[in-house]
Amino acid sequence: MTSVTWRIVEFVGAVEKKIGVRFPSVGVGSTPSCSHPSPLMAQLTELHPGNYIFYDVQQQQLGSCKEEDIAVAVATRITGHYPRRNQMLIDCGFTALTKQGWGKLATGYGVVRGHPHLKLCAMDQEHGFLQPLGPEKLDFSRYPVGTMLFILPYHSCATAAQFSQYLVVEDGVVVDEWRPTRGW
Repeated sequence: MTSVTWRIVEFVGAVEKKIGVRFPSVGVGSTPSCSHPSPLMAQLTELHPGNYIFYDVQQQQLGSCKEEDIAVAVATRITGHYPRRNQMLIDCGFTALTKQGWGKLATGYGVVRGHPHLKLCAMDQEHGFLQPLGPEKLDFSRYPVGTMLFILPYHSCATAAQFSQYLVVEDGVVVDEWRPTRGW
């Protein structure tokens, strides 16, 4: 990100010097830029932080954060067992998570927090299917119907846009409720 910031600062300086055009605002933006700031950013007047406030699995893969830094998780419950298919049904589909990320994660469409051996292998609008990453059989007794799981989204922007409120959780307790601003 330093090279991008440097190129922008250099370009603005060259335009100001060569043709006298001043830029009242100079900004860059992305989650990685905000996650790993450069001293050059002091020359900027604005910063566009992307999903820096939430992070997501994509940003974890890019090195912007660690899994424990990801602040968005979609709560879901196990609603059914399919032993013949070695799968579990959950009440979370693509309208809660989006289908972004398919093929980019061994764990499917997201990461099941605390259960790295599970894969979100399929989704329809309102449901998803979990199965083991490998050939092992699921131990359904570990996941009774009603068990709450939390899925970290591949892309939190698309996920967060689906919800009219966000529950702020600290140490497993809801401490606040945020309502996002809508519109551009």
